[in-house]
Formats: sequence, structure tokens, C-alpha cells
Amino acid sequence: MYLEAAGKHVVVDTSPDFRSQVLAFKIPRVDALVFTHSHADHILGFDDIRRFNTLQGCIVPAYGSPDTIADMNRIFDYIHHEHPPGVYRPRVEFHEVTAPFEIGGGIKVEPLAVPHARKTTYGYRFEADGRKMGYFPDCHVLPEETIARLQGLDVMILDALRRKPHSTHLSLDESVSALKRVGAGKSFITHMGHDFDHDQIQRELPPSMYVSYDGLKLEW
Repeated sequence: MYLEAAGKHVVVDTSPDFRSQVLAFKIPRVDALVFTHSHADHILGFDDIRRFNTLQGCIVPAYGSPDTIADMNRIFDYIHHEHPPGVYRPRVEFHEVTAPFEIGGGIKVEPLAVPHARKTTYGYRFEADGRKMGYFPDCHVLPEETIARLQGLDVMILDALRRKPHSTHLSLDESVSALKRVGAGKSFITHMGHDFDHDQIQRELPPSMYVSYDGLKLEW
């Protein structure tokens, strides 16, 4: 996910197709990275951050749970090595977060742990310029205390892998139930399997709930 707010450009997770997404949607810069967790489909495009380092001439801050940051340091250990001129690597400053923090002094970010995998997985509540959004792409349950923290959102984006129950993701019915309880102005399901038919699922969703898709842009 790419978020532009308070004059900053934030990327949440660097998927394996990060480079092609950046080129396709003409992402101009990356001021900060935020990671939900360290599964391959959320981090393996990380190396392409190095191009933004070159263009912007700066180190990019990156935020995640202690588990996630430990995995990033292990998987991409080469970023800490010295390299000769002409050899590029991502230049980031990792920050372990367990409590609310700010990006650029204008974006408030609250990490909220959710059940998904053996190690810590976060969803995030973002707030900037009076606008509020929740982003929870991978979770098996949306806990009651988390739902309480998400009241009053303008937009909520939530995992909905498939129709049948799954051991690490919300099913469609579970996701719709959780979204109703959050009660955002607009809600979107994401992280869907290929067995979903976009138009059919959209017809089934309640008002103000939508099926997301690649390239979806929201402005508010």
C-alpha cells in the first residue's frame, strides 16, 4: 500500500512486485517504510528501495515489530556490509515499534498486533490531517480491543482470503462481520484468493463495502 499524507510518501510492505508497481503507478518518492510482518509476499521487493536512496540522496526510515525487524536484518544482512563504489544496497534505518509513533511529524501511526502467524503481525491505524484509516491485510481474527481502537475511521482495509475458513486469514463472512463492527465510512476487502469473482463478491457486499483491486486509488 502507498499512502500520501501530510506531505509525506509512505509505503506499507514491499511485495515481490514492488518495482513493477512503482513504475506502473509512477510513485515519486518513499519517505518511510512500514512493515506488517516478514512473510515473503510482504518483504521480497525490499531491495528496490535502493533506487529511492539514490534519487532522494537519503536514508529511509523503516518501522516494524521487533520480530519483523529482526527478520529483515537476517534476510537482508548484506545491507549492513561495506561495498565498493558502484555497488548499491538499500540504505534504511530500522525502528522497532511496539507503541504509537509519528512519521514526519504529521502522520500518526498506531501498530496493533493481530493473530496471523507464529511471529508478530501488525495492522496499522493511520491518522493525518483529520483523516483516519485502518490497514490490516493479514489476520485471522480482529480482536475486540482492536475493533475498539478502530472506531471512527474514514476508511478500513481488511483481509478476506476466501469463502471457506482458513487457519491464518479471515474468510469473507468473517471479514464482513468485523468490518460491520468497525463501522468505517468506507470499507474494503483485500488479500483475496483467485477463486473470488470481483463483480459477484461486490454484489454480495453490504453498502459502503467494496472489493479492492490493483491500482485502486482513494482520495479524501
